[in-house]
Amino acid sequence: MLNVYFEKHIDHTKVIKDRYLYIDQPERIDFIYSMDGIPDEEVEPFFQKNNLSYTKFRPNKHPYYSVQVNHARELELLLDETYWYAAANDFYFLSFTHLLTFEQRMIKEWFFKKERIVPVIHTTEEMSFITIAHDFSGYYLFTNEDCFDTEEKVKSVFPDDGTIEFYI
Repeated sequence: MLNVYFEKHIDHTKVIKDRYLYIDQPERIDFIYSMDGIPDEEVEPFFQKNNLSYTKFRPNKHPYYSVQVNHARELELLLDETYWYAAANDFYFLSFTHLLTFEQRMIKEWFFKKERIVPVIHTTEEMSFITIAHDFSGYYLFTNEDCFDTEEKVKSVFPDDGTIEFYI
């Protein structure tokens, strides 16, 4: 049995700050849930071999990839091959629509500010996105969609075959 730590977050400002997210309209996010459970390889050959449509962004020395997923099998392949990026604390983001751009911003790094290109998440009236928790140990679901407006609705997405038990 897999035990999944599940939490509904009340202090959205703190979660967004702790996750180092730049969101243009954070007030549009109604619910945040978390669930717990340095790449040196190129993933492009994998994308090409599996005919995945992708775009590569290189705003600095590290590349970002945007991959379009058309069905569940592609998503499964993609997660199997790339989810380890999150284990290295790299930026890992999943959304159903294009919510992400890269913009130049002044950011704080330890004791000084530095201008860098960062991923910026743009909220819409109805949207959901997922970011990976620290050290690959789970993930955060950011949403304002009615289909996720209660903990029960979120939990209902998971298999109900006895392999997962939620605890708080």
